[in-house]
Amino acid sequence: MTGQESLWDWFKLLAGFSGKHNQALAEVKSDARTSGGVSAGSPEVLVLDVSGSMLEDDYKPTRLDGAKTAGCAFLRKLQEVRPESLAAAVSFGDRGRTVCKPLRVGDGLAHLEAKIRGLKYDGATNMASGLKLARELISKCPRSGGGRIVVLTDGHANKGGDPEPVAEKLKRQGIQLDIIGIGGSPSDVNERQLRRMASVVDNERRYWFIGNVPELVKKFEALALREVK
Repeated sequence: MTGQESLWDWFKLLAGFSGKHNQALAEVKSDARTSGGVSAGSPEVLVLDVSGSMLEDDYKPTRLDGAKTAGCAFLRKLQEVRPESLAAAVSFGDRGRTVCKPLRVGDGLAHLEAKIRGLKYDGATNMASGLKLARELISKCPRSGGGRIVVLTDGHANKGGDPEPVAEKLKRQGIQLDIIGIGGSPSDVNERQLRRMASVVDNERRYWFIGNVPELVKKFEALALREVK
């Protein structure tokens, strides 16, 4: 074997090792993105009002029970259509609280539902705090898009400052904001403000008022079917 042939064989060996090494490294990085309940998809955060007025019984048995039912329906539908999606939940009353940190819904549905079913009412309506907490949860997730926050509320923000600037910041960061008002009538909520806060997607303002539990469940299931880019 000549020196030139030996040198060429050495280069082929080196190239083969490099290719296998790069492939293995790519596989490790891919596994890291999807292991431990984390995926690269856009996270979905439910932000649920648990203020005192959520105990009103125009949603039988209460508005809060209706919110729990709808939230769990959203998660079940999400598991059905996109089980790799990350989902989390936040509540807001006197302040925002993390109900459940982001989990891959395909693995964590039972835990997510149990946390939502365990929600208790909590005084005032500090929506700004709930939105800020949702943003923090999204910021810690690897994602291909900006994520989405789905807000359910039955009233007017009356603690923690104006939630509208927080909503504007979220939208500037590429986070979609879907908002649902509930209650006996649209006058129960600050519809003007909620409309301004909601995202506009394909010329559609992402705000709705829903007056009963069956329609609320249908809307939450429909929201879960729409993938956020």
